[in-house]
Amino acid sequence: MFAPTPELVDPWRAVEAGCDYSGSLPLARMARLQEALREALGEASFRLSFSRDLEGRGILRGEIDARLVLTCQRCLEAMEVPVSLSMVLALVSGLEEAGRLPEDLDPLLVTAEPLRLADLIEDELLLALPLIPRHEPGACPASHVLAAKGEERREEGSPCPFAILGELRRRGD
Repeated sequence: MFAPTPELVDPWRAVEAGCDYSGSLPLARMARLQEALREALGEASFRLSFSRDLEGRGILRGEIDARLVLTCQRCLEAMEVPVSLSMVLALVSGLEEAGRLPEDLDPLLVTAEPLRLADLIEDELLLALPLIPRHEPGACPASHVLAAKGEERREEGSPCPFAILGELRRRGD
């Protein structure tokens, strides 16, 4: 059974109680994520479950789904990137404890301060962003326009700038 999502959660108490949360957050409320987005439209839906694993570690399992609108670095047009991620985080209280985790668990450093679930969800979405957002080759809406303009230039007889550079390099100038 999923409980209403509080803004702040004591992660260790949530583990002991086996708390499950689900809901959605508007992308417009995520200031750090907004810097990477072209448009902050829509919401991120999530499901978070606190529990213990077989070794007794505090675990946070989660799923986050969102549709992010980014700027394609090929054509500079909007592109929608669906994000669907699953996470399994082990709650740790220090870096030494984090270093002892198995490879299949990522650490979530928790302190005496309560955990802000919205910040955790925003962090995971930031990590899921592509390094260089681009449409698939040939899929840019403006690519056919740019290709047509390039063909017109070649027909007019203006030389390709890279051809000129190649000629200069061959001549040794």
